Amino acid sequence: MTAEQPADPVTAPIDLLAQIGAVRERCGTVEASCRYQCHSGGTFSGRWRGVRLGDLLADADPETTHVRAVSVDGYYAPISVSEALDAVVATERLDGDPAGLPRIVGESLDSSQTVRELDRLEPIAVPPDADPEPGTLTDRDENTETSG
Repeated sequence: MTAEQPADPVTAPIDLLAQIGAVRERCGTVEASCRYQCHSGGTFSGRWRGVRLGDLLADADPETTHVRAVSVDGYYAPISVSEALDAVVATERLDGDPAGLPRIVGESLDSSQTVRELDRLEPIAVPPDADPEPGTLTDRDENTETSG
C-alpha cells in the first residue's frame, strides 16, 4: 500500500473554518470592536468575540496570499494575508443580535470583506499582478466558463 496523497488544493480547497475549534483551544479567543461604512451609505458597528484569522492561517501553505471567505449564500470576498492577520472570525456578538455568525470582522477590513454566515475560509495563492474582487460563486463560475 502507498501512503495517501494530499488532495489537490485546486479541486479540494482547504477549509480553515473547519479548524476553528482546535485553534480556539490552542490560541484562545479575542474581542474586536469595529465600525464599517457600507457601500450603500449606511453604517454598522459592533463588538464580537472569536478566533484570530491569523491563528487559523498558521498552518496554511506558505504560498498563500489571500483567504477567500465564502458565505452560505455563495458570496465571497478575498482578504489579503496582511489584512487577515488581525481580522477575527467572530463566533459571538457581544452587543447585539447574533444573526450572521460566524462572520469576519477587523479594523483593517472594508465592509465588503466582513462576510456574514461563513460557510468556509479557503487559503489561496493569487498572482502578484492580480487584484481579486468580491463576488458570488455563480459569477466566478461564469467568468471561468467564458474565459476558458
